[in-house]
Amino acid sequence: MHYLRILPPLLLVLILALSAGCTAPDELVDEGDQQVSSGGEVPPDIHLSNVRAFEGGQAYRTGSDLYHVLHLSGSWMEMGRQYGGLVGDELRLFHDEIVDDITSRGIDEADQIREARKSYDGYSPELQELLGGISQTSGLSMDEVLVLNAGMMLLTDAILEGDHPGACSGVGVWDGYTGDGTLVFGRNWDIQRESMQKYMRYLSVVVYHPEEGYPVANIHPLGNVYLETGMNSEGLFIELNNGGHSDPVWYPEREDTSSVLIRVLTESRTVDEAVRMLESTPADLSYILQIADPSHAVSLERATFDTRIRPSDDDGLVVTVNHFIPDYPPHWEGIVAPPRPASVDPRYDNLIRMAQSEEYRGLFTPDLMMQLLEIPIEEGGATFGGTVYQVVAVPETRTIWLRAIDHADWEEVPLAPLFG
Repeated sequence: MHYLRILPPLLLVLILALSAGCTAPDELVDEGDQQVSSGGEVPPDIHLSNVRAFEGGQAYRTGSDLYHVLHLSGSWMEMGRQYGGLVGDELRLFHDEIVDDITSRGIDEADQIREARKSYDGYSPELQELLGGISQTSGLSMDEVLVLNAGMMLLTDAILEGDHPGACSGVGVWDGYTGDGTLVFGRNWDIQRESMQKYMRYLSVVVYHPEEGYPVANIHPLGNVYLETGMNSEGLFIELNNGGHSDPVWYPEREDTSSVLIRVLTESRTVDEAVRMLESTPADLSYILQIADPSHAVSLERATFDTRIRPSDDDGLVVTVNHFIPDYPPHWEGIVAPPRPASVDPRYDNLIRMAQSEEYRGLFTPDLMMQLLEIPIEEGGATFGGTVYQVVAVPETRTIWLRAIDHADWEEVPLAPLFG
């Protein structure tokens, strides 16, 4: 994930790192000039409940009532209005809780607004319109919408006090590593569970149907519109790990990569198309991007000065953490920091060892990937006290599973019916 780092005198250094129920059926809730309706149809073949509608958008809860699912369509401004009108109450609660939390950790509200505006300035016009639409219907001011959007990043900075987080890991398997060759990807979103677990009740899947481009699902807490984990209707999946350890340079004049990824998913159908788009777009910060479609996955090490597809760890296997993996291209030597030793961060070696073991190799399914992600680092896995939530994705079927640790167990979210 990525986060905001505030340094005296409030120099922003972006570094990659990271409900209310419904009313009775057919009842209308007046919120000023808004009309939020309960009831409506759930998409076929999907286990969702508690339908809420606003201006053509729908809000659901997953089948076990664990996570939010939003289904939005239209222009980016219209989708923002739907977003705010559907979950305005939840956005208000989340905003007030996280602002108080961040303030208690030493970042006052004026500084939060200032840094949130800087984050907004790095977004595409589409994301800026989306945030503007949310402010029109949610009951939150524009500054409150921006602070909520940046809230998890601001909280990360307050928790870590400027340190680079050893956060996020991923493992993709296909061909000979899975039972039937189907690609399965597992992803850990890591910062610090103790401080963030209480906000996982706002974890959501927001599906955007823009007027142009492919529909996109963004997996994030409500109100966080930048993309770090997502999939589009073509089965293209992307997850982002911070790469600040390897290359800590920041170019604030460049578009925020988490904004770029929204464009990549709306415009790309395959891994190759996504890679070409990212190679042609300069990076604001260093990232390690895992990109998968139904056929294969790659790890794209995206430094601020260059981009490369790292060789796979084996045929049908790619494993990533938060540093670039040697051997580096000759012109990277002396620029890129060496990886942390395995004695300090064993996650990469652990995941390789587990994936290639008799218990997993050639047998991977979504269930077995979930099992692998649950293994703690002390027992040879990659999950540790920083792991906040986990995602398993199958691009072929457009299906994801979510698990917010210490909040709820795995929950399946079939995206194909939502993509339409």
